[in-house]
Amino acid sequence: MRHYSVAALVFGLAVALYAPLSALAQEVAPTTPTTVVPAAAPAAMAGDVISIEPTTLVATVGGTLSVYGTGFTVATVVRLQGYGLLNTTFVNATALKAEVPAMVPAGVYSVEVSDGVGTPDVLVQALAIIAPTPTPRPTAPPSEPAPVKPGQPILTLSNYVVTPQQVKPGQEFEVAIELYNNGSRAGENTLVVFSGGAFLPLGEKSHLLWQLPINAKASVSQQMRVPVTLGNGVHQLEVMLEANDWEGNNYKFPTTIPVEVIGASTGGEVTGKPKIVIEYAETVPTVLIPGEPFSLTLRLVNRGNRTAVNVFATAASAEMAIPASGGDTVYADLLKIDGVVTVTLPLVLGALDKGGRQSMPVALAYSDYSGGNYSEQQNVGVDVNTSLVKQPQLLIDAYSTAPDYIAPGDTMTLTMRVTNVGGGDALRITLALGGEGGAGLAPFVPLKSGNVIFIEHIAVGGSVEVARELIVDGSAETRAHSLPIELQYDDPRAARHKDTQRLSLIVRERPEVQASFYQPPGMLMVGMPSSLSLELLNVGRSSVNIVEILPQGTQLDVELQGLPFVGPLDAGGSAPVDLLVTPREAGTTELVLGIAYRDDFNQTQVISRTLTLDVIEGDDLGPGEGGKPVPGGVPESAPETLMQKVLRAIKGFLGLGS
Repeated sequence: MRHYSVAALVFGLAVALYAPLSALAQEVAPTTPTTVVPAAAPAAMAGDVISIEPTTLVATVGGTLSVYGTGFTVATVVRLQGYGLLNTTFVNATALKAEVPAMVPAGVYSVEVSDGVGTPDVLVQALAIIAPTPTPRPTAPPSEPAPVKPGQPILTLSNYVVTPQQVKPGQEFEVAIELYNNGSRAGENTLVVFSGGAFLPLGEKSHLLWQLPINAKASVSQQMRVPVTLGNGVHQLEVMLEANDWEGNNYKFPTTIPVEVIGASTGGEVTGKPKIVIEYAETVPTVLIPGEPFSLTLRLVNRGNRTAVNVFATAASAEMAIPASGGDTVYADLLKIDGVVTVTLPLVLGALDKGGRQSMPVALAYSDYSGGNYSEQQNVGVDVNTSLVKQPQLLIDAYSTAPDYIAPGDTMTLTMRVTNVGGGDALRITLALGGEGGAGLAPFVPLKSGNVIFIEHIAVGGSVEVARELIVDGSAETRAHSLPIELQYDDPRAARHKDTQRLSLIVRERPEVQASFYQPPGMLMVGMPSSLSLELLNVGRSSVNIVEILPQGTQLDVELQGLPFVGPLDAGGSAPVDLLVTPREAGTTELVLGIAYRDDFNQTQVISRTLTLDVIEGDDLGPGEGGKPVPGGVPESAPETLMQKVLRAIKGFLGLGS
């Protein structure tokens, strides 16, 4: 049985009696002067529903539904769409109570609130009535998991803001919304799509919010544009709210946002629009230099068929031109049909790299008397000179290291010559070794100072040499290392310039090979050939690829005996070198042993090892066995046996000395 309030019955009876009485009055008094009655205002909404509690009930049990909102009256009733009216109790203007019978079948219902006069207000899919969970038998174990609590996410708009509040055709505006999950499940992969409707979305129109929990809110904004053909009035901006539940079910909630459009032309207004063109442009000076001020003079002409008002001209590219004084926009209040106005923009040319004839964009914005707004961009040609007439330009035109040969662990001095090849003085110069912050300095480490070198001034055509002491990391790779040098300096107008240049520093592995006598040479005699046995020992950490042995001496004739060692000499290994030397003069002399090897860059390098020998005249040597002088100044030792030679070769192979 449906229940209606007394006020609702009285209101219905009054409406039923009004129509016949009105018709009878018109028939009785047809000659009565006609009175113009204002049109009735649109029906108001039947209250504004904000939320309900609870949002979930159990079928076969029912319950009391609390409805909250504004504008409720004693005639307001609550209806479940798909079921019917509920027994409604008026609490106050912001609250209602509605009894949900136990007979309502399970399902998801939209709640409708109506007072019989205004437009009903609906909360879409706001109430979920679930089937009761059967009571398990006490003796039987559960055979399957308990059923999942039914329900779904329900997305609604809780608030929206349109900026500006009133928009005009062709104008861009922003709409910000706040959505609310009024359902009984969290919204997964929540998506807001500004489809637009009567309006055009700018940029990406879809916004993914991922998860929106129950009773949670989220804010989204979108840039929109009003079509130029859209008329005055309130138009609807369409928004689609979409979400999944955790089971993968998809739910969509289309909604609209009212947007008021003003300033559109009507049929009774004059057609046409203004059209401003740049008829002439001139710069002073005629040739522009980056960083130098100039003035841009524009002659604007209205070639349209309506008067233009509130005319603005702006230098549209901040990279190409910046204001020299004041702003970069000039203004003219009125420009009639075929009218001409001249405006001048004081600007400074930006730091351009390309010279010649360049296109400079100019933005124009203006309106007409009907509220129409117009904007466009036009280009003017300017001549740009990017040569170094007045700008400094620094180059590192020479650099060196001391020593020239750099190896891991070495300390070196890096010397650089910085030259100004530009057309202006360079001031307050900094050279950052390794680039900004020294990020590219490895494997070189500054000693006794930082990585930044300061130079006060370099005149046009001048050069300055700077040096910095560095140490090479002991674990540095043996290769060519690129060392970035960041140069920053000011020009005479105090504009800061930045440039990065690179130096190539070659780090090589320095071999560590020792040369020593296998047996003491004793005294050598002038003119007497003597055999010397030497040993090369690699005391370094890596192998050395020996390609040639180059012995020489002062006051000595030196010859190699046998086949000298050629090939890689591993770390800790040794190799024999046998020489035949013939002294030419008595005294102390030097034997220089050159060791040619191939480095990591496949280039042949030579290291030298020097040994000292003592030479005497033949007459100074006492008689030996049989009254004959003994070569080498000592009695001849017994000849080396075959076994001793084999043992010496094995020791050399094992790195234990030849």
